[in-house]
Amino acid sequence: MGSLSPQQDNSKTLLVLGAGPGIGRSVTSLFASRGRYANVVLIARRAAQLAIEKKYLQSAAVGHNIRVETYDVDLADTAALSAALDNAEAALGGTKPEAIFFNAARVLPSAFFSHPVEDIEYDLKICVSALYNISARYMAHLVGLAQAEADTTTSRSRPALIVTSSALPHHPIPQLFALSLVKAAQRNLVHSLHLTYADQGVHVGVINVGGGPVSPVHETWNPSNIADRAWEWFDGAARSGKPSFEVEI
Repeated sequence: MGSLSPQQDNSKTLLVLGAGPGIGRSVTSLFASRGRYANVVLIARRAAQLAIEKKYLQSAAVGHNIRVETYDVDLADTAALSAALDNAEAALGGTKPEAIFFNAARVLPSAFFSHPVEDIEYDLKICVSALYNISARYMAHLVGLAQAEADTTTSRSRPALIVTSSALPHHPIPQLFALSLVKAAQRNLVHSLHLTYADQGVHVGVINVGGGPVSPVHETWNPSNIADRAWEWFDGAARSGKPSFEVEI
């Protein structure tokens, strides 16, 4: 791995929750390859998948001296998630994230009245409760980064909380009713956070992939294009100082 790029410093960390193939991998790799972050923390349920994502990320960000830390955690386990974040911060010398990318969800079919309510509650813990806890832990820090910002240097802070979303909050699919309702609740939470903290300089918003399933062969809804559009949205808002709630893809 190479030296730090001009935009990097050792305090800049990207935290990714729900690391995995598809949108998660493409967005994480593209953001890391831009040379902004010295550290990337990947969190997901399976250690084997995290090893794959770490290797892919390091290949995508070749030329940048990026440190990658991984933690296999079930986001529905509040205590385990908190411990993992404690360990990540300790491993990075107390550094907290400058940007948070929340990509966690379970995509499973669900049928009315045969789908266990316990599964709905579990999905709410992943998509809503975990996101709420992450926001509670780091929002004051992100606001502090924004308030301490010196005007227009190339290394300026870009505090952000970015969440993947879809058309489901507006156009639920009955066969995916459980995912539809938890994504609607999640979007509501993110929108409320945006309304509260965007004026304080924190980019809180959603990558809204609407209209159809993500596929590597689709002209628009492919992971690479989604990542490109997400970076343009994030980078443009950061440069203008005007965080916007969503990018529509």
